[in-house]
Amino acid sequence: MLGSHSNLSIAQIVFYIPVTVTALYLACYRHKRPRMAWIILTFFSISKYTTKVSVVDSLCHLSQCWHVSLDRCNFGLYSNHVSNSTNIYGSCLMHCRVALERNMSRQIRHCLFLSRFLFIVGIGLTVAGGVLEGSDTTGDVLIGFKLVKAGYIIVVVFVACLLAVQVYFWTQRSCLSVTSRTILNSTALATPFIAVRIVYLFLSVFQPSDLRWSDLRGPIAPFLTMGLLMEYSVVLIYLVTGFLIPSWRNVEKPEILLDDAAR
Repeated sequence: MLGSHSNLSIAQIVFYIPVTVTALYLACYRHKRPRMAWIILTFFSISKYTTKVSVVDSLCHLSQCWHVSLDRCNFGLYSNHVSNSTNIYGSCLMHCRVALERNMSRQIRHCLFLSRFLFIVGIGLTVAGGVLEGSDTTGDVLIGFKLVKAGYIIVVVFVACLLAVQVYFWTQRSCLSVTSRTILNSTALATPFIAVRIVYLFLSVFQPSDLRWSDLRGPIAPFLTMGLLMEYSVVLIYLVTGFLIPSWRNVEKPEILLDDAAR
């Protein structure tokens, strides 16, 4: 019999199937360069989907692969947060960068480069830690747990870099095109939801003994309100923004964004 956690996992599978299809449409058909944000959303939506399939299987059958399933859940939780923050902030940064490419300061360029580097390092640490946590050796499990914690800490630094660049773009808002302003407004709308999601993320990682913050063994209410609702809100804001901004057919050259900003 399916329990509450299994039902929530199934609901997430159902949610992320159309999200993946929509993200693929935005990445491959509606938008061309810059489209990395849509590609990232597609990748992490698929990761979320496969992770929850593993969760449902483990919760229903309670197989001996429980630790492997937990590792996938751990990666999926990290993937979910990074995809949320990266998609909504990354979309803003990449589109606004087109509008300001000619006069962007060196400090902002360095901050963008640092954020990409932190993004890659954070994923690497979390995946490596998740693999070690599935080991039968106590020492490997402890090392894996520390690596996962380090990965989550890097998430905070990563988001801080993106927030700093976002603040910079707000100061330059009058110079942005209508498209970039739309994306910037979307990031502001999504920020409170991302903040709550980060809080739940850290509570689940740094207080593992408190089952209130466990999305697999704890009560449903905290995960539903602080996790899923926040997650869905950010993803939906992101997807709606993808349809609000013009497609590549209407913006054939980056210079058009600059011309729009001058009007």
